[in-house]
Amino acid sequence: MDEHDITRHDYGGKVETDCAKFVDGLIELFDDLADFALSRLYKKLYSVNPDFDVETLPQADIDHFKLTWYVALAELMFFSMKDQAKLEEIKDTFYDEMELTAAERKATPFLLEARSAIPNIIARNSDFVERGIVNAPMSNRDEDTPRNRGLGPELASVILETSFATNPMVGPAYDDILETFELEFNNAYGHCSIACSTFTIV
Repeated sequence: MDEHDITRHDYGGKVETDCAKFVDGLIELFDDLADFALSRLYKKLYSVNPDFDVETLPQADIDHFKLTWYVALAELMFFSMKDQAKLEEIKDTFYDEMELTAAERKATPFLLEARSAIPNIIARNSDFVERGIVNAPMSNRDEDTPRNRGLGPELASVILETSFATNPMVGPAYDDILETFELEFNNAYGHCSIACSTFTIV
């Protein structure tokens, strides 16, 4: 076999930061990724109904979407950050910010419900907890069976169910939206995992 020169890139070591700055950056990342996911949702709705106007979506639906999105991604990151010495401080700081956000959106009870339910969903998923599998494509599937299985699709479904599922504008495109949203949630999880693994909280 011929020998080949292989260039290996080392992108450096850890970035040290304090808890408050880390959480600020984390929430900003979550928010940017949420806005991108929402833009994909809007595009799907427009493809079904060319008269769709994003302004007609209730603000409460969008608020619920974002709060559930924040909590789902945060709890996944917290699970993967067990080696961070200041993990409890990170959690407390994050949820202090979430409580302010929820109060501004008049959605405090909704935040409390999400904060209680989502860690339980994560904890009971053995593929994720024991093997680190977030998403697994389904092979040889029938048309009416899920495209993917695992924690990622389950959390994506929870986020949509608790925000847009009862909206009559979303109903006709719900299955297509969910399929697209599963992909966006998995992508967001990947981006956040890479980002969080870079930091050491001091």
